Amino acid sequence: MNAIRRQFFLSYAVIGSVMPLMSVFLREEAGFSFFQVGLATALMNIPMICSPALITLLADRNLDPRRILAVAFTCSATVLSLIYFSGSTVLTLALFIFHGLAFVAMIPLQDGYYFSLAEQARKKGRPVLTYPLVRVWGTVGFILPSVILFVPLSRGASAGAILPCAVGFCLLSIANSFTLFPVERISGAAKQLPTVKALRMLFSPGGRWLCVGLFFAFLATTSYYSFIGIYFDEVIGIPKRHIGLIINLGVVLEIGYTLLMPWMQSKIRLKGIMVLGLTTMVVRMVVLALFPTYTAAILTQVFHGIEVLAIFVGPVMFLDRLAGDEFRNSIQGVFTMAVGGTSRVIAGVLAGLIVTHLGLTGGLVFGAALGCVSVFVIAFLFARIPPRNESGNGEITVSPAVES
Repeated sequence: MNAIRRQFFLSYAVIGSVMPLMSVFLREEAGFSFFQVGLATALMNIPMICSPALITLLADRNLDPRRILAVAFTCSATVLSLIYFSGSTVLTLALFIFHGLAFVAMIPLQDGYYFSLAEQARKKGRPVLTYPLVRVWGTVGFILPSVILFVPLSRGASAGAILPCAVGFCLLSIANSFTLFPVERISGAAKQLPTVKALRMLFSPGGRWLCVGLFFAFLATTSYYSFIGIYFDEVIGIPKRHIGLIINLGVVLEIGYTLLMPWMQSKIRLKGIMVLGLTTMVVRMVVLALFPTYTAAILTQVFHGIEVLAIFVGPVMFLDRLAGDEFRNSIQGVFTMAVGGTSRVIAGVLAGLIVTHLGLTGGLVFGAALGCVSVFVIAFLFARIPPRNESGNGEITVSPAVES
């Protein structure tokens, strides 16, 4: 499992390179308006409406997911390099579409690959680390770039330094993809496309309210992350070299939350973690909107870890409980397409318009309102999906730390 942990580490290091300061880079280096920053976010996520489902379908149709990952990281490295040298607003916006096309499918493909590998090991009676203990390496990877970039940013480097850093981690990810363990092929071709089966499962009684709640959660969190770097810079006045470090303070705490997740599941179950995390997401935005201070920026990072468990870890585990072997990759990709992609595109445009007319603080209030809807749906309309051992269909999470 060392190779898959490295893969999570490196892929999230790419995200950690660009996410904290990308909006600042677009605002200052590329001269984008608030609306154009939101539009760039929307354009990057447009491919999420089709790319993840297509790529995970190829994986379920026995195209080697390791080779798909290598190609995707190669494309991402190329596009990020072109963005670095682009001097045109139109070209930069167009490149964001191609960056999204290459990158947005990587995470659901990685998740699907892990769960396929775990299920393969389970059937052979081999122990496998639970998903949180693999995903935590992604958290560590997300932190590293801000530590690396602190030195050049402290010496006056522009926010554009994030792009060469991201390209470097893309190249390391390409190399690591060739060390991943192969997943055995599923014998026989299914009569029905894995994508169709995944869609039916997502919109079944067990999955539909999960999708609705997370749709609003992604609207909220995309609105937040599209402008939080600029909010820290222009409203609070935090130096650029500190923005990445402050954001990553929350990510450091996320490691502890992730390691504690099995214990938390035993106390409040996976649904309880999601409700708690979504609630703290709302609290975080409200506090920052009411108290735009350096202290609030730091203290609200304590909410980041539980929010990540609610939006990015818990849902993936619930989706795998709905999946069959023949669409284990596709359910991750279809969810990313139908819920994650659509919501992020809408959120990018809406957040850009809201911030343009109501300011950066108005954007936080907008995100908090969307988060409230998400909390209500998950808390009161979504019925918990039990682990397979509870329904008598076999155990998915193959480690002593399983949810009760």
